[in-house]
Amino acid sequence: MMRDKQRYVLVEAYPDADGYTETFWNQLSDELLRCIGETNYHITNPKFVKFVGKNTFIIRTTVPGAAQVILSLALIKNLNGKEIAFYTLKTSGTIRALLGREKTKNKA
Repeated sequence: MMRDKQRYVLVEAYPDADGYTETFWNQLSDELLRCIGETNYHITNPKFVKFVGKNTFIIRTTVPGAAQVILSLALIKNLNGKEIAFYTLKTSGTIRALLGREKTKNKA
């Protein structure tokens, strides 16, 4: 059995997501569920990875579901009674490539 390929999405929240707690992902996942639907949510399987900056974070999803997650993030305008906007900065197959870090080569 082959492993499902993953896609990492770098997302910026405006206004700053600084101060959001663990409930931030719960609220965001509820909104994603509303936009995508239950069946497609299961296919996309979005997971919060980590905050990279005070308003930038990474979401992991499946390759076929990446487009649906990006589209859903663009449609979300209100989160927990506050206006919010999400901007997709970059997508990649690895976190290293997503953040622009290059592999270090051992020179012998």
